[in-house]
Amino acid sequence: MQVYKVFFRILSKQKGQIIMYLGIFIGIAALTSSQGKSNEEKQFEASSYAFAIFDYDQSQLSQGLAAYLSQQNEQVEIEDNKESIQDGLYNREIECAMRIPEGFGASVEKGGEPEKIEISAIPGTVYGETFQSMTGQYLSLVKGYMSGGFTAEEALIKAEITNRKQVPVEMSEGQSGSTHSSMYYCFAYVPYIFISICVVGIAPALMIFRRRDMRDRNNCSAYSLSRSNFELVAATGTAGLGLCLVFFLMVFFTQGMEMFSLRGFLFVLNELCFLVVALGIVFLISQMVKKISALSMVSNAVGLGMSFLCGVFVPLEYLGEGIIKAAHLLPAYWYILAVRFIDGYTPGASLTDLWKYMGIELLFGVALFCVGSAYSRMKMRQAVPD
Repeated sequence: MQVYKVFFRILSKQKGQIIMYLGIFIGIAALTSSQGKSNEEKQFEASSYAFAIFDYDQSQLSQGLAAYLSQQNEQVEIEDNKESIQDGLYNREIECAMRIPEGFGASVEKGGEPEKIEISAIPGTVYGETFQSMTGQYLSLVKGYMSGGFTAEEALIKAEITNRKQVPVEMSEGQSGSTHSSMYYCFAYVPYIFISICVVGIAPALMIFRRRDMRDRNNCSAYSLSRSNFELVAATGTAGLGLCLVFFLMVFFTQGMEMFSLRGFLFVLNELCFLVVALGIVFLISQMVKKISALSMVSNAVGLGMSFLCGVFVPLEYLGEGIIKAAHLLPAYWYILAVRFIDGYTPGASLTDLWKYMGIELLFGVALFCVGSAYSRMKMRQAVPD
């Protein structure tokens, strides 16, 4: 197992860059997983504003309107004069001041146009329109009950009962939304991390064994070519699985036992599928790049470019239609589709789409290995004189 051992000796020399990329992942995962946890618990909260109301009508309708506005907002007592209102608006003690004129309730009960309510707010803000909209909603509700045959007093009671009903609203997660679980954010960055680590860690070992002097030395040794290639493939696979294991442990420390759930299993399975892609990219790059010093630049170009185009760093919802079409030609796009599917998956639902996404990833990996092998054979034929 000499080739196998030498491979890992070469790999150990790249541990500095490997640790650097793992550190980058830890930093990204720490920030995004906390964002994911806060999104999971996030609920819709209605806005509440401070307002002042001056009721010169003192009818049941005007009092009901004041009570309705006070349910979701804070009523503040100030004097009804121009200076007090201006000071309250300027100092942000209130966002809006309302003045209900005398005869307001009677005009609504008669079914005519209600007396206009004066609303004062800071120009250019939404507060005036907000309170005007809430007032219109309340009046529409009361008028609706009155049109249905209820008396004005009964309509006010019905409107009060209706307004007391509150509907709980929560942010839900799923494929169609932009809110994801914390585990999603951990696995979403696999394409960038795996490509970067594999290129700077595994590619140098493959490039060294590809050198002509190294091939000639191996050919003169007792090692057969098939045995040397087998140990090289085994070492590459071991390094890739080792990376997956380290990644699994890092995510486990942040997600706990959720990693052993069905969703965690699907995330890991999808991760292994993309590992084939990453190793295929490494194999192709090791055949095409001549200098090891250029690998860092290549890894950033491939990893960052694919991540930005395929929805790793920028959500797919924010990408243009043209970019989405081009992303279909990149394996990271199908990986992200699989991650989004798993994040919104409910037990018992069909997994057909997920198997399709993973299958396309594997086909990309096989295609990359085939292209790399064809390129290697072409270079060997060019090196052999006729």
